[in-house]
Amino acid sequence: MALRSHEELSLATIFTRALRSLLALTSGEERRAWPSASDIRATTPPDARTPTALFRYLQYCILPEVLGASAGPAMYLAAKRFSRDLGLSSIQALKDWFRAMELGELEVELDEERVLVKLTHCLSCQRLPAVGAPLCDLERGIIDGVLEGITGREVLTKETLCWGLGDTVCQFEGYSGPDAAYLYRENGFHPDVQRRLLAQLADQAEVALENLRLIDERKAHETRDPLTGLYNFRTLRERAAFEIERAKRYERKIAFAMLDLDAFQRVNDEVGREGGDEVLRHWAAALTAQLRSCDLICRYGADEFLVVLPETADQQADAALERVLAAMRELAIEVGGRSYALTASVGVATYPDDGNDPDELVAKAATTMYTVRVGGPGRIGFYSAPGT
Repeated sequence: MALRSHEELSLATIFTRALRSLLALTSGEERRAWPSASDIRATTPPDARTPTALFRYLQYCILPEVLGASAGPAMYLAAKRFSRDLGLSSIQALKDWFRAMELGELEVELDEERVLVKLTHCLSCQRLPAVGAPLCDLERGIIDGVLEGITGREVLTKETLCWGLGDTVCQFEGYSGPDAAYLYRENGFHPDVQRRLLAQLADQAEVALENLRLIDERKAHETRDPLTGLYNFRTLRERAAFEIERAKRYERKIAFAMLDLDAFQRVNDEVGREGGDEVLRHWAAALTAQLRSCDLICRYGADEFLVVLPETADQQADAALERVLAAMRELAIEVGGRSYALTASVGVATYPDDGNDPDELVAKAATTMYTVRVGGPGRIGFYSAPGT
């Protein structure tokens, strides 16, 4: 993982300090002494060779197993600090050292505007399968550290090309800025500028989301019954008019069913208005679950519900409503320590047999429901013209 800002670098520094403290705590009283870079340099035979596989195992298997996602940043920081002990004081010495270590062949372009480094035949990643992420944290750390010593300025590059990204050469870039450093800046912009732009976009997005939320709430308030969340009658009437136009075009039928809960006043008397509202909410949700996704439902009155069943003739409506009412009779709603299983009386009017206008069909369904209710609870009746 490439480091892109001072903040990330500081976090990585804190992490390495915490890791060092943790290791010190687990080592007991004994403090381990490590050989220095000069010791290693002086005692390593000139012809010593490290197997490439072992080198890669260390970078990509062993260290990530201990450090997890922080392995890349930690390796970069460690390599950058280690580079100070190499004593490399020129770009040519850096190239020679990379060649001697068989890390690859370096090309370095350094001027007052930018630093550009290309590494071919990279020992770390050449011929590995592309993983979609840059891999050369060790090499980049060494290069940045040596270039800091040469330039006397902070160097923090980014790996923009890598075998791990599917490229055939590894490349590190950094750009000179007003803070006396060579830092990589996405698209040539300073990270601070990017953050300000992103912050502005985030602020605008929050305002836009809040406006959308308010619009959605207002729309819901205008179209929905606040108690049950069902459509209000005005909205259902508009949608029913659309369904009638569609039915007229394709010569289909629509059933308008008015449902009234039987003896609902008893619920209010026993558990109060709030308890009654709770029962209505549960009953409305259960009723909706029994209907098709294309069916329309609204709360028409206090305990009355209007259902519109597109492409449904009388016989189909009778079967569907019998099924729905049977399921609703089995529903036990617990409120205030009491259980209620409610029935409903239903009146049905059908387009186009009983009318062509939503208001007319609703009125006929309601009239039928009141007539049916006289005969007892839980009944379904279909409109018939007077005298028929």
